[in-house]
Amino acid sequence: MDMSGPRQRRLTKPEESIETSAAQTKSSPCPVSPIWNSGGDQAAGTRKHISISDSGLLAKFCCCMPGLILFPIMLTVVYTALFAQTMFFWITAALSVWTAVYSTSLSASAAIGAWRMRRDVGIDWHAKLKQLQEECPESSESMHIVLLPNYKEDEQMLMHTLKNLARSAMASQNLYVVLAMEEREGEAAREKAANLIDGSRHLFVDICATFHPVGLKGEIPGKSSNNQWAYRQLLQRLAPQLAKHDPSRIFITCLDADTLVHPQYFSAMTCQSMTMSSHERAWAIWQPPILLLRNLLSSPGPTRVSGYATILFELAGLANQKFAPHLCFSTYSFTLALASNHFVDGWDRDVIAEDHHMFCKCYFASIWDQLQARGKDPTGQLRSIAGDVKSSTQLHPVFLPAISYLVESDDGWFASIHARFVQARRHSQGLSELSYVLLQHMHLLASEKAHHIAPSAHMRILSIAGKMASVHIMASVHSFAFIMTLCLLVPGIVRWLLSHGVHEVIQILLTDGLQSLGGLKWAFFSIFGTVPFMELVMSVTTLIVVIDTFEGKLTADPAISNKVDSTELAAPDVQGSAKGSAGMGWWKRLQLYLMFKNDMWSGAFITMIAYGLLPASLAACSLMSKNGNGFNYIVGIKPNAS
Repeated sequence: MDMSGPRQRRLTKPEESIETSAAQTKSSPCPVSPIWNSGGDQAAGTRKHISISDSGLLAKFCCCMPGLILFPIMLTVVYTALFAQTMFFWITAALSVWTAVYSTSLSASAAIGAWRMRRDVGIDWHAKLKQLQEECPESSESMHIVLLPNYKEDEQMLMHTLKNLARSAMASQNLYVVLAMEEREGEAAREKAANLIDGSRHLFVDICATFHPVGLKGEIPGKSSNNQWAYRQLLQRLAPQLAKHDPSRIFITCLDADTLVHPQYFSAMTCQSMTMSSHERAWAIWQPPILLLRNLLSSPGPTRVSGYATILFELAGLANQKFAPHLCFSTYSFTLALASNHFVDGWDRDVIAEDHHMFCKCYFASIWDQLQARGKDPTGQLRSIAGDVKSSTQLHPVFLPAISYLVESDDGWFASIHARFVQARRHSQGLSELSYVLLQHMHLLASEKAHHIAPSAHMRILSIAGKMASVHIMASVHSFAFIMTLCLLVPGIVRWLLSHGVHEVIQILLTDGLQSLGGLKWAFFSIFGTVPFMELVMSVTTLIVVIDTFEGKLTADPAISNKVDSTELAAPDVQGSAKGSAGMGWWKRLQLYLMFKNDMWSGAFITMIAYGLLPASLAACSLMSKNGNGFNYIVGIKPNAS
């Protein structure tokens, strides 16, 4: 048996068709296929479902771990702030230094990512693809399936997303689009799907709609369970086409409803895949940088700050995976060979952070797949030496940006802030993936073939856990300690300023300076002195990316533009963009720079609390109390596109 890649699922022709045409969608509900797999994670073996929702003690312990790390540290901060303030200031100083070092490393990696993005958007990837296909026609076949999960999304925005997909030169010959609708949206979903299919069927090889049923046992309504339903349905609808292709050359892309991918994304990804071996391609995942910039100018300042942080984190993670793999976020692609592997079997139906979870699941699936092959031959000898198994799953960056909306409500500033908090609460539920990684690792350590796992594989697993802990736990602890520092110092500073005249205050500052703080002067310098430095190093790269996007440098197609109809192009809609050879003038750049600085200094505090500390704490609580199932998936609000 060939174990060089994921085991392939036999695709059979369905007896019944699923939701297909606009006419079917409008007239009556289409029959639900009786073929349905449990959709569970089989990464512990073919008979074991690994999930943090399990009732066992091990799953419960792993769910409690994030809270057992976060809350005791926070209690230590509170205790030292009240009863041992010298120690408290040094703890906060250590956290500030750690954050400064981490931010500097992140910024340096993001600068590399921004440079690679600038470079790659100028390449005609489709021309390179055609050249590769001419040189190697026997391996040039490819098929792209795009899943577009959505719930109560604006129809005009969805049409814009579809038209933007049609900008790809591969759209009319290689792209199959699946509108993954939710049945709980009611008749409006069927009407919307019908209109979208009618308006875009000429742009793709095929476009259809699926309707995720309500109340299926053992699942959480949301993007992951919707993807799994659509995935199982498309295996039936497209079975004849799928059977004609190598599964490692069939690409499935999960796309957010508001995301505009670069028109060369599919060509660039296909180019990358053609340079890989069958085994490498079968275990590959592709990810573009996500830029939340479509409505930057109209969003509240604190929400913009979170968008800047996302740009920095995503570019840095994609550019530098030496110390830890980057995890999928929002929009990603992988092959049918990987999706249909019996250790993966599509998306899990009981998770919130579908993107992170899919990467972690595939990462461990590769290890379990190899361990399964480490049996004994007929002579009783082991087929391989101990310590050679490591994950083959690798995330490959495609440095062509995907541009999305920030969360924004049409009901005003406060409503937008609340909507972003709700989204942050959902994102923070990704803390459950730390529990999932720990649970998977413990099952690996307890397996009878654990000695086959390479030490470097264990280190990479711990680095994934460490990355999650840094984002969700360490950042929250530092925010909490910084807030406690301000609470301790601000009242005293105000009283001190009120009890002295201006002349005396200036004299004290000039003569004593930090000397009056004694041994704590370096602690205070570390706490507050790192803030301007972090703001500087984090802002440079992000500001360049924002300007490049607004000037259209990151969205232009170097090839001849692909028209979606006879009159217009589905160009990315970035509010306030200034496309053209001249770009933005110095005055607009200055305005953008001042807005950026104002956001960082006035909105960072709200961002720290509302989008970081509070959501992470609530996520840890829900994990400890309900094994990760204590939160429902809530779609982020986007501005009205009509």
